[in-house]
Amino acid sequence: MKKLNLVGLGTAGKRSYFVLEKKNIFSRYFNEILEKLGIEERVYDKEYDSVLESIEEKNNEIEHFKNEYFDIDVIYTADRIIVITRAEDYKLKEFKSLMLSCSIMNKE
Repeated sequence: MKKLNLVGLGTAGKRSYFVLEKKNIFSRYFNEILEKLGIEERVYDKEYDSVLESIEEKNNEIEHFKNEYFDIDVIYTADRIIVITRAEDYKLKEFKSLMLSCSIMNKE
């Protein structure tokens, strides 16, 4: 399967961020990550396995996902998806590993 294009990333304290090119395949990868992290909410309706709204149609929207370990915001802009995660250091490493496993750094 095609990977997500990672445009930028960084960490500051207990917060990490990832900037990705905006593609509909984000929902598939991100839902798998949410499941592995034990977060019940999804970007799509798992029962029907379909995107409720095209990721590419979302603009200036924020989605929020949270459990006892992670606090995640997904921000949709016109051409990017920004994922901001807040967690303890050892949990941030887990999240980073999952995000990096499904993305490649875009060399624009």
